[in-house]
Amino acid sequence: MADLSETEIRNAQYACEALGIEYAEIVDTKDFARLREVFAEDATFVMPSAPGQPIRGIDNIIAAFAARPRNRLTHHLVTNTRIRVETPDTAVGTSRVLLYTTDESEPVTPEGRKAAPKQMMGIYYDRFVRTKNGWRFSERRGTITLHT
Repeated sequence: MADLSETEIRNAQYACEALGIEYAEIVDTKDFARLREVFAEDATFVMPSAPGQPIRGIDNIIAAFAARPRNRLTHHLVTNTRIRVETPDTAVGTSRVLLYTTDESEPVTPEGRKAAPKQMMGIYYDRFVRTKNGWRFSERRGTITLHT
């Protein structure tokens, strides 16, 4: 891209990739108010489990996560992230996600909690925008591609 140096492109790619990792940490720790740190105010989010129900606006995104069962534990593994910078202020990307879940009532053993029998793999299709607060998701659409 002619408008950005190689260093600026790499910095944008790194910042966008870091958003996906931070998103997983926020969701896994249930610190949903921090979703403001990764989504733009007017962002759109599509949960992989509800592909036909886009959620618009950061307040609605946070409310959707807060409405999830509190006893659900999740662990996201984010991999194969690819980011393509389109302009100085926009980028697109994909990442593969492996999701393990369980219930807090599952007993903790020296090996940890037993995972639920159904686990999922999916892809996030992302659009990023540079805001006054740095790079943010402007759109995050999840899909489920495989499950046990």
